[in-house]
Amino acid sequence: MPSIRHLSVAALVATLALPAFAQDAAPAAPSAAEIKKVTEYFLKGKDAGPILLDFVACKKTGKVDNKLVCEEPMGERANKGENLVAFVRFFAPKGSKYEDLKVKFLLDGEVRTTSDFTVTESWTGSAIYKQTPASKIGTWEMQVLRGDKILGSNKIVVH
Repeated sequence: MPSIRHLSVAALVATLALPAFAQDAAPAAPSAAEIKKVTEYFLKGKDAGPILLDFVACKKTGKVDNKLVCEEPMGERANKGENLVAFVRFFAPKGSKYEDLKVKFLLDGEVRTTSDFTVTESWTGSAIYKQTPASKIGTWEMQVLRGDKILGSNKIVVH
């Protein structure tokens, strides 16, 4: 029969290990109403437009299960000469095609580059990335837009 001390150590080890297991744990199940709402939007939301799921200043992209992901977020600071990568992922309803999307890179408020892109139907999220070199010191801003409407923005200070 294990002693109280052994049980306490085992309980402590189990408690400390919980955060490691929690990272791989399944997310909480959505309610039936949430599932219905998303499904209805996917089936009938084509005219309402895509939904921005992720917009991350990314240091490194890669593929997981053949899907583009941001493997390493950039944070708020970068070094001159590094690539600034805008990782973007959209949910796009059935039968949709949106050609009015773009990523802008600005340096101290001045547009340096603009890249257009298209998103088509995607239940799991259509991901792309656009990049530009941080060629000068200053405050860089990445923007993702639909037409002239800014959907998201990230700032990075380059030194």
